[in-house]
Amino acid sequence: MSNQPVNPVDARAIEEVLNRVAYVLDAHEYDRLGEVFAPEISFDNPGRLTASGLDEVIAAFKAIATPAVSHHITNVVVDGVDDDTAECLSKALALRAGGAVTAAIYRDTVTRTDAGWRVSARRITPLG
Repeated sequence: MSNQPVNPVDARAIEEVLNRVAYVLDAHEYDRLGEVFAPEISFDNPGRLTASGLDEVIAAFKAIATPAVSHHITNVVVDGVDDDTAECLSKALALRAGGAVTAAIYRDTVTRTDAGWRVSARRITPLG
């Protein structure tokens, strides 16, 4: 991570988009992923879902037989790369069908677009 400061307005908007990803996924409204992911999204959750490009990511989420019930994003750190790009580090807890809880580290790249901040890359490292 670059440790370049991000202005508070952008930092809040970036954190908001990370939270919105969780809400869209939890509602299983995958056709809304374009509201939070950039068209060039690269998504890497080893052993579960790896896809590139918005259409492929949407299709991959739709194909998950037992999606998580509830995602909780915590400990968000936002570092600027430049005025239109930031790197984010956060932790996530996911409640799965049947009651299992999983934890992970999210490493996101977010990009400023004409529509606002969007996640352009997400790499997930499962914990535990």
